[in-house]
Amino acid sequence: MQPDVIATHYLTSVEDVTEHLRAANQLGLGVRVRSYLEADEGDELAERWEFELLTSSPVHEEEAEADEAAAE
Repeated sequence: MQPDVIATHYLTSVEDVTEHLRAANQLGLGVRVRSYLEADEGDELAERWEFELLTSSPVHEEEAEADEAAAE
């Protein structure tokens, strides 16, 4: 079972991503970060990030499911 998404943020700098990661860590929440390229004015590509704040870590959820399967 995947954790629920609390909020999705679209960020434009790696500094913003780092700040969001620190805040989520302090709150004990999970995150999912995806990077993508977006065309800027002037036909240049700019790196952007999609930051999903989750109710728990998706990695911990997968580990728990694997442990349960192994126990059966």
